[in-house]
Formats: sequence, C-alpha cells, structure tokens
Amino acid sequence: MSNSERTLNVAIIGGGMFFDEIIGQSFTDFMRGGISGALTSIGMSHLAADVADVQIRVSAVGTRSEASGTAGRIVTRFAEEFPEARVDACYGETVWKEILNSHRPDILFVATPDHIHTQPILDALDAGCDVITEKPLCLTLEETDRILAKAKQTQRIVAVDMHKRFDPFVREMMANARNKYGTINRVRAVLEEPLEVSTDIFAWAENSNPFAYVGCHWLDVVHHYLDVKPRTVFATGQKHLLAGWDEHHLEVARRRRVQPSSFRRRHKINTWDSVDVAVTYDDGMRGDYNNNWINPAEFEGAVNQEIELYGIYGRGIVDQQDRGYREAIIGDGSRTRNPSFGGQIHHCGAYPELFGYGKASIASGLLAIIRRRLLGESTESLNKTYPTAASQREVVQVIEAATVVAEKNHQHFQAGRGTPATAILSDSTIQYIEP
Repeated sequence: MSNSERTLNVAIIGGGMFFDEIIGQSFTDFMRGGISGALTSIGMSHLAADVADVQIRVSAVGTRSEASGTAGRIVTRFAEEFPEARVDACYGETVWKEILNSHRPDILFVATPDHIHTQPILDALDAGCDVITEKPLCLTLEETDRILAKAKQTQRIVAVDMHKRFDPFVREMMANARNKYGTINRVRAVLEEPLEVSTDIFAWAENSNPFAYVGCHWLDVVHHYLDVKPRTVFATGQKHLLAGWDEHHLEVARRRRVQPSSFRRRHKINTWDSVDVAVTYDDGMRGDYNNNWINPAEFEGAVNQEIELYGIYGRGIVDQQDRGYREAIIGDGSRTRNPSFGGQIHHCGAYPELFGYGKASIASGLLAIIRRRLLGESTESLNKTYPTAASQREVVQVIEAATVVAEKNHQHFQAGRGTPATAILSDSTIQYIEP
C-alpha cells in the first residue's frame, strides 16, 4: 500500500468462468471508480465518503497453465481500458507464491478450483495479505480450522464470496422469515448447474462435487439468516451420466445433433451427477438441499435455483425462473435472464458497469479490508459486515460430512444394503454412523 495515496494492490489467481462473468468486470469497475458506488447494494453507503479516495489497482493475474492463454487474455482486457496500469500475467502450479514474492499485494483474490483454496490462503496470510476467496472456503473442517487459526494469528481478513446472501429477493425473504412465517419447520433449496460445467468448463470436477460447488450457497444463506447449527447429515447421490461419460456423451451429442468431438472431455468423469443432502438443525428444522451439475444446456435459465421456507404460520419461495424476465429468440430458444446477479449498465457511450449481487458480495469483503487497513478498525469489529471465513466453518462441516456419507451410502446401495449411513455433528467434530 502506497504511503502517499490510499491505494490497495490486488492480485488475482484463477481465471475461469466466474472471472469472465463477475470478478473481472467488478475489479474493472473498482479500478475505474473506486468502491463507494457499490456500497448501497450492501447497506454501507454511510461509509462512502470515508472510502471515496481509496484506489484499487490490480497488479497481477495468475493461472496454472501458460498454454491456455487465460491470464494473458485477462491482462489484455485490463490493458485496453487502463493502458497506464501495468498488470502482469503470471503462470505456474503454485503461481500465487511467485505473485506474493514479486508483487507483494495487499489483497489476494483466490478464484482457483474448489480443492486449491487452502494453501494460497494460508500463504497469503503469512505474507501479510488480506484475502477474498471464491466459495466454498475449502472442502474439509481441518482445512477450515487451519485457515481460521492463521487469520487470527495474523489479524488479517479472509472474506468468502457468498453472493446469494446479497440477492435482494433471497435477502428480503430470509431476513423477515421468522417474523412472517413463525418457527421454520423445513427449508427446501435447489441449485442446478448446466452440464457443460462438469464436462467442458471444469477440468477439476472429479476433485469436488455439485453440493460442495453450489450447495454451499444455500447452506450459507440458511445458516446466516436463520442462525441455526447443523446436527445431523444424511446424503445420497447419483453416478449415472458423468461416470459413464465416455459412452454417454455420444448419446448426448446425437440428441443435440452435434459432433461428439465437439465435447472437450470424452472420457469417464469420476464424480457425482447430483447429490441430495438432508440436514437436521439444532432447533429441529429440516433442510433439504438438492444439487446437480448435469442440467441440460437447453434449460431456459443459466441455472435452476430456488429456495422455499415452510413455517408454522406461512411459507415463502424465491424461484429464479419466476422473476419475470424471459426472452424467446430465433436460434437461442426461450431463456430466463437474471440481471439482478450480474447486469450491465451502459451510460452515454461510457464503459459498461456491473451491478447486482455478484458484485455486491465482492464489495463487502473489499470494504472490510479497507476498513481494517485504512480506517484502523479491528477484524473482530467487522465480523458482521461480510461473509467471514468463520461463518463458513459449519458450511464446510456439512460439505465434508455429506461428501463422506453420500459415498458410504452409494457403496452400501450398490451392495444391496440400502442407504444406512449418516453423520452426527457437534461444534467440533463429525461422527459417522453406519451399521
């Protein structure tokens, strides 16, 4: 951070789908106009004047493989709008180490695959950085506790991009749920990603699963707004399509009337098609979470997502497909759009600017870091203002338990023994139960 001006130096590792959709445009906006304009979306506009002069500068973008050209493409994008700003493209299996040593960023933004979050976060904290990471924070409770211990030791912020918290429809329902619906008996949450995510976009799908990848969003929303603790986990899953993708992709190609060679991956993909998780919480509430990443490309929305609450006095549901924006276009079919997540505004020929809850989530973490670094506030005093790593501990606990239980039940079912496995959760442990 410069002593002569209030500038934060940001480095970003990972450049996949979400970078193109949200991260890249968000930081372009922050570099152009600072963070003040985004504060209304997170209820923090009273701090706009205090941070109006803070400049955000992206200095490096790192990806694993130079052959993909991803980092170079991203750097070119920044250079076109900010020719005076030097943004370096960096590559390597542990690219964050080089960036931390050579660029000494104030903030490391971690947008790597699900299973490669922990070490970059720990190394960044050791280097004196604050961190914003994509969800999920990590995949095991042990990793979570290492991150929390390091963040406490270094007194640095680890913010997690849990953008569903900031969806205005979800926030309105969840924040008022207990007052309107009374005691909540059950939550039903669905989030389904398109088939191309697991077969074409993510080469690392075998290192994660659809529940870890997107189920974490609904877990975070439920835990954050309803303040409940998970106590038991039951999970099952299906391995029909992706595990036989070497054969099934031929039938998918036939149905789509495309060449089988058009698929990036044509071998078996050893991961779940879908995972279904039932969580019982400390107040007796039941949460049912249904996630897959094999939704057909022909589905009308980018994703299928909905959350429904059942209370003793009423119920509420937020369904993306019912928000009222549909198009039917020759050659593109009928599509549901969601500009509330990542819409763009073009004003009088000016550069496009992103709005929506995808950007809001990033802004909340960035503001917390600014408040710690520049306004002198403590990490503890900021805990309620953004999605903290600590708030993800129980989310990760459920992810880990569900992953193990689903695999145990899959093996039992294949052997004709039903699905008897479950998990009991305490504040500190996971205990697996099976006959």
